[in-house]
Amino acid sequence: MPLSIFSKIVSLFIVSLASFGAFSYYFIRSQIDHENFQTQIRHQQFVTTINQVLADKHNRYSAEVYLHELGFKEISAEELKEVLALQKNKNEIERSENPLASIIKVGNKIFISLKSNGDIVLFKEIQKTSYHNYYFAIFIGGFLIVMIFVFMIRGFIPINELRKKVHLFSKGEMDIECKIDQQDEIGDLAAAFDSAIKKIKGLNESRILFLRAIMHELRTPITKGIIVAEMVDNPLQKERLLRTFQRLNALIEQFARIEQLSSKNYKIAKDMFMMDQLLERVENMLLLEHNNTSIHADVPNCAFHTDFDLFALVLKNLLDNALKYSPNKQAHVKITGKDLVVSNQGQPMRADLTHYFKPYFQQESQSDGHGFGLGMYIIKTALDTLGFRLTYAHSEGVNFFSIEDCVLKEFKSIFSTKDS
Repeated sequence: MPLSIFSKIVSLFIVSLASFGAFSYYFIRSQIDHENFQTQIRHQQFVTTINQVLADKHNRYSAEVYLHELGFKEISAEELKEVLALQKNKNEIERSENPLASIIKVGNKIFISLKSNGDIVLFKEIQKTSYHNYYFAIFIGGFLIVMIFVFMIRGFIPINELRKKVHLFSKGEMDIECKIDQQDEIGDLAAAFDSAIKKIKGLNESRILFLRAIMHELRTPITKGIIVAEMVDNPLQKERLLRTFQRLNALIEQFARIEQLSSKNYKIAKDMFMMDQLLERVENMLLLEHNNTSIHADVPNCAFHTDFDLFALVLKNLLDNALKYSPNKQAHVKITGKDLVVSNQGQPMRADLTHYFKPYFQQESQSDGHGFGLGMYIIKTALDTLGFRLTYAHSEGVNFFSIEDCVLKEFKSIFSTKDS
């Protein structure tokens, strides 16, 4: 999974703090080692001076005075015992050719040893090198890194809230507010997004109001037309008028469904249905007579599991285009594997199938000036919503439109078992 921006910031902070700590540690260690080396050289010079100038065994007092003047003091008896116990070369010191002064180094501590008549006295330097400035600088550096991290996290925290609201907005939630009291690019982004949400919400409300007003105004004359059609005495004319008004009423419902599809607000309601139910609904939508022979469906009564109304709308538009653009005004429906195939005689498409998915696409070569209109656009949008794919092929003067992997053949045996 990709790392979030917060994970990247935390990782960067940990790496920076660890790098700064490692650098500080090795810097202090190098300074201590350098200082110890310089101290050892200085002590060696003092020892050389004592052994050369004050070489008289009876002049130990002068050596002590000399060391006191240089800033040394004699260590206590307890500390002397500890140092000699830790010193591995004690015997070598006692047998040293230098009778008066020598250097003893225990860990990071350096002492000057004075010997006289078998006694050993250790002197240590009173003035010590202070590393407080280094430690203080390291503390300030670490504190600044932590504060920068805190300020960065505080600055990026609104992004998480903004991300949640963007996800809500993508799911259709309009009643959200994204204003952030932050004077930077993130605050500007949140303010711009909040303004966009309000504009989109206003446009959506006005669009819904406009469509509802149109549908309401259209339903009123349709309802009146149905009432008038019921008064017609001729049964044939009466049936034709009623079917026409029912067709108009169904078209209004289809327009509402198309609007929901285009605005991504359609809620899919999957259900099980059979092929004969689907064809009956499509024939009613096309206003075809029951004895009409323009649609040939030699298919088994297989099952589907999807949104019935939306899938019927797809098949209705496919058959409508097949009948409209076929020279013999005939269309065929068949099942190939798990694909539902609609075919008709006619010329092959001159453009790629994806071009026909555009709203109101019109071929320049159409002699009658008509294209596929919204039909293919509705088919593509509905199939995308249902999770199916439409493919096209042309062979021997026949166009084939296939809805892939939409037939649920496995349900056929289950359904038959239930009936039996």
